Amino acid sequence: MTPELIESPAALAALCDELKTQDCIAVDTEFAREKTYFPHIGLIQIAGDNRIACIDPLAFDAKPLLSGLLFNNSITKVFHACLQDLEVLELTLGEKPCPLFDTQVATALMNEDHQISYARLVENELNIQLPKSETRTDWLRRPLTKAQLEYAADDVRFLLSLYKQQLGELEALQRSQWMHEECNRLCSMSLNNQDNLFHCWTRVKGKERLRGIELAVLQQAAIWREQQAIAKDRTRRRILADDQLVQIAVKQPKNTSELAQVGHIRKRLEMSELDSLSEAICSAYAIAESEWPSLKRRQLTQDQSAALTAVLDLLRNKAAELGISQGTLCNRKDAEKLVLGKRDLQVLDGWRLDCIGNDLLKQAPDGQ
Repeated sequence: MTPELIESPAALAALCDELKTQDCIAVDTEFAREKTYFPHIGLIQIAGDNRIACIDPLAFDAKPLLSGLLFNNSITKVFHACLQDLEVLELTLGEKPCPLFDTQVATALMNEDHQISYARLVENELNIQLPKSETRTDWLRRPLTKAQLEYAADDVRFLLSLYKQQLGELEALQRSQWMHEECNRLCSMSLNNQDNLFHCWTRVKGKERLRGIELAVLQQAAIWREQQAIAKDRTRRRILADDQLVQIAVKQPKNTSELAQVGHIRKRLEMSELDSLSEAICSAYAIAESEWPSLKRRQLTQDQSAALTAVLDLLRNKAAELGISQGTLCNRKDAEKLVLGKRDLQVLDGWRLDCIGNDLLKQAPDGQ
């Protein structure tokens, strides 16, 4: 099928009228965020049984019509590796398009390919090799070429075939309920980076050489940078680079004048921004030592180490029995949390609890 470029409300309305009669549609997005904090949508691809459309959201306001289609509870929206698509669609349309089905997730529930790419899945299942010629396209630039539209269309062209095939395979393995739970989790999870504002310092490169009050200063400076990046819709590094945050933490400036002398910061920030950052840094000096962030990982006791070994053995054996990746059941980080007494874990919920979680709890019943 040749993809259609949708550039008007009338064309989109006709498309939506046709697709709303289907029980499933394939969806993908193209966006840009190299220079911005938030992703900026450039194209929305949708495929039905007989049509592939590339909707240009820069040409007109597509939100009213798209919302009616993508938020229709009678239609399953089929994606591959949907997290970034959900993020950009939620920002664009105001909510996530559910119910949904993710072919990458479905693959992980059936074999050891925990995070298989779309291209490899298409090649493995349909014996089709997808071109890679337009991977570096600027999707906000117009006009789009025929080659770019074909490339974008390929991202949804085969999704419905994969979806229908995977539905049967999941049913045969009696894992349809697993998939239902996974998709519901994707629909309900928060994709808002601002929810993790307090922990944004953990992403700063170079933090490993900091200790004590230095980490408290880094934390406050990183929060300030994150807030500025959000407010200005600019990447973090366009506000301040990681190495500048680390230098601030090491120097521990006590006022705006001292801050301006750290790591060429004066060239990056206006005076009002320097004052604001200085105020944030100084707030770190009032934090009690017991509340300073720390890079130290809690050391496992001898009994906990033994419990972790038993937990990992159980996970490895169960994953081999099911023919899936151990990471699909539970990653090592969560396994460590389990033996340390944490219980708000994915492996202790839903199908994982029934499948392996209850057995894991027997290895670390009290986190002791």
